[in-house]
Amino acid sequence: MEHFLCLTPEKPLRTGTLKPRGDYLDTRDYLPGSVVRGALAEWLKLQGKESQIVPTVQKVRFGNFFPSISESIWALPFPMTALECKLHGGFRNDPKRSGEKPGHGIRDSLLIALAYAELERQGARFPVPMLLRCTYEINGEKCGGRMERVSGFYAALPEGWRVMEIEKALQTKVALSRHRRAAQEGMLYRVIGVRPKAISFVGRLWTEDETIIEELKQAVEKIGVGALTTRGFGAASLKAVEPGIEPIAERLRAFNEKLREVWRDLANLAHHAGNLVPMEPSGTYFSVDLLSPAVLRDPHGLPTLKLFLNLNGRWREPVFWATQPTFVGGFSTAWGLPKPTYLGAAMGSVYVFHADNPQEKLLPFLEELEAQGVGLRTDEGLGEILVCHPFHKEVMPV
Repeated sequence: MEHFLCLTPEKPLRTGTLKPRGDYLDTRDYLPGSVVRGALAEWLKLQGKESQIVPTVQKVRFGNFFPSISESIWALPFPMTALECKLHGGFRNDPKRSGEKPGHGIRDSLLIALAYAELERQGARFPVPMLLRCTYEINGEKCGGRMERVSGFYAALPEGWRVMEIEKALQTKVALSRHRRAAQEGMLYRVIGVRPKAISFVGRLWTEDETIIEELKQAVEKIGVGALTTRGFGAASLKAVEPGIEPIAERLRAFNEKLREVWRDLANLAHHAGNLVPMEPSGTYFSVDLLSPAVLRDPHGLPTLKLFLNLNGRWREPVFWATQPTFVGGFSTAWGLPKPTYLGAAMGSVYVFHADNPQEKLLPFLEELEAQGVGLRTDEGLGEILVCHPFHKEVMPV
């Protein structure tokens, strides 16, 4: 069963990431599910329940917690196919930028690129290559600037779109000698944490045992979450929430409707160039979007950045995909040991699949897929997915 939780920091919050240098400890902009899972395991250990750690965490799968301005809004990472103007990035109607010069808009390129690639496979030859430029008009003239990829997180608010901006705090601390357990002369290090200012982290977990949620609430509020909880970091509160999110059936329907619109426009262009191609796509298309890094394997068990799905007893590979590699590692605070390291597909990766099945026949498979995640170590937050990310519908700049 899917549950949404909101974690609100009361002190600076730090979650480990790669160190740019030895005396500088940076933080992630979001809260990985593995960090929340670690807080639960550490709490059970402090309660003298070491034997219950494994059985308890096996009953729950943690998703990632993304920064949001409200507990009722589930902010999401931008997919890798989201683009903005390189000259003037940002949403056109961002309420936080009122009074400032507006951005030229952010759009998603997935459906355009997918239709273009699929039509080319079916014999279309377009008079020009696909090239997206900024269409914002300034004094009656289009900007024409180059589009580049957007990173980070966004929220769809009633008054407009907003890019989530994280405020960070810097603290300088004195290093301790491993031998004397006292301050080490001349040794300082700097720690970066998320500033607890009008920010919350909203995420999902899946469990049939709702008592685990109460146990997790105690863990977060008693010992904190993240790194350096004994040095003034990580104090937070946790509660269950119900942010609005469209069901998979609605996301799948909207994805295919918008794809048909884009497909028709490109098919008309191909017809004018003398190519006979279908005016509408056949079957059902759906995207699988990574909300966290994923450690993937191909049908033979070999590492890969491409996602394969077992649909109706047959391995399917994506007809279109966009990804990049990332480092997947970590440290277990409960066991005091580093975790294995892997090469993974980065958060924001997009994989599009095609099936001959009608949409209603695919729903049980897609609902189970989103609940289970993809790849390895899904129980600790890796491989969290969203079927048909809602931002893919934003073909025009917003």
